[in-house]
Amino acid sequence: MNKTIARAALVATFAGAALATVATPAFAGAKPSCVSVDVRSFNHVIMYNNCSSSQKLKVVWSYARDSGCFTVAAGGSKDVNAYNQPLAQYDKVVTC
Repeated sequence: MNKTIARAALVATFAGAALATVATPAFAGAKPSCVSVDVRSFNHVIMYNNCSSSQKLKVVWSYARDSGCFTVAAGGSKDVNAYNQPLAQYDKVVTC
């Protein structure tokens, strides 16, 4: 009985560690200072790229899936919303 409980705890520990690894991609980084974000509402933002080169950016939402990765040209902008995810709340923009 004790061995079964110990094995279950070990499996749960490894499964939790695997999920934590998947949930936090190593390649996501802080947005450059030349990128600005206009938060229109809790689930609607516009990203502005004021950098001299294109930037790959994504929106991180709390309580919902993050956006896909968008390439925003220098001087360009990208309007992003999470209207199809009713619990989504803007958290931050990161590079991808």
